[in-house]
Amino acid sequence: MTTHLKFRIGEKWICIEDGTGYTPDHPDHVTFAVRDVKANGKPGGRVAVHFSVRRRTVLEIGLRLLELAERMTPETTWQNSQTVGETGQPPLTFTFGEDDRAVLDRLLADRPLNFARHAYASAERLRARMPVLRAAQRVLEHCDDETAAGLHVLIAAADQAGGFPAKPIVGFDAAEFEVNSDAATH
Repeated sequence: MTTHLKFRIGEKWICIEDGTGYTPDHPDHVTFAVRDVKANGKPGGRVAVHFSVRRRTVLEIGLRLLELAERMTPETTWQNSQTVGETGQPPLTFTFGEDDRAVLDRLLADRPLNFARHAYASAERLRARMPVLRAAQRVLEHCDDETAAGLHVLIAAADQAGGFPAKPIVGFDAAEFEVNSDAATH
């Protein structure tokens, strides 16, 4: 069993555990489990479990966590420090002007939102391309090794270059089709 993520809350662990799929590191679903804490502090037996949590649900949870993080007060250096000045107030750690602070706050606040937008757009693109993914899966299930290797090279080239290095042209030769059709009927 592989535990992908775990988070301890008191005397329990919340764990996101292994799932199954066609490839080992890319599961189709995962298991969310609440586990007891062993004497050594590690996760113990399951108290509650939800099997077959799909990718969409994991993305929704992630996006909601990012949205919550966006609304939270930004962390500062002094919040994690034990040092307090003579006045009882945390020391100033930066000497930025107001304009600099505004730019810094805007940049830090935008990162989670941009990440969330990117993750959402990526999920929507994949959802829209599910027919292509299913067709590719059908081809890979039935094609020979040479065709699979050729498809892999095309995918790797598209991944590296952000698109195909050459435009594929799909053609139809009516004369060849008639010859093959006549041979099939006789």
